[in-house]
Amino acid sequence: MVEASIADWLSAIAALVALLFSTIAIYQNNKQTKINNRQFLFKKRFELLKACHILTNSFSSYQLEIDKDDNYSKMLVINNLVRLTDNEIIEVKLNLLSEIGKENNEKQLEKCFRIPKELSEELSFVFENNKIGPLQIFLQNYSNFLISVSFYKKTALLGGIDVVKTDFNKLYESWDKVQEIAILTSLEKETKIFY
Repeated sequence: MVEASIADWLSAIAALVALLFSTIAIYQNNKQTKINNRQFLFKKRFELLKACHILTNSFSSYQLEIDKDDNYSKMLVINNLVRLTDNEIIEVKLNLLSEIGKENNEKQLEKCFRIPKELSEELSFVFENNKIGPLQIFLQNYSNFLISVSFYKKTALLGGIDVVKTDFNKLYESWDKVQEIAILTSLEKETKIFY
């Protein structure tokens, strides 16, 4: 009887030790999952903010070449447009940009021109911040402008230039708003990137 009670006690102690180890393992697993999620979120935020910087800088370079007082005559010059597209986000070089309106490259260009809009949608998944609205608008306007330029060059419709001008003005205003409120710097500080 004494031997049975010692065996029962040993079994109970072994069960408690096993329970303790499994509890510790579950805790460590949950902790590692949280760390992995934070690292993924940080990486995604970093990539999105880098892309936004590249696109805002590309537009900044482009808009310096445009003379709005000269009836936007430089707006559709391919050597100026390439400033918007020849970057590591959109990746449309001068030779491909020169092919606007040709059937074989139309789908590829449209896919590339939609990248800023896709980035805009991704922002809402990784930032819980109500400040991203102007940045999302800028990215959507970036895509809209490139698509309207592509459509105008492809069809060369009379009056289509007005749509391009309107889209340029919307893009300019949204870029100006992003610069004015320094949203990228604010999001970097919030994410603790570069600070």
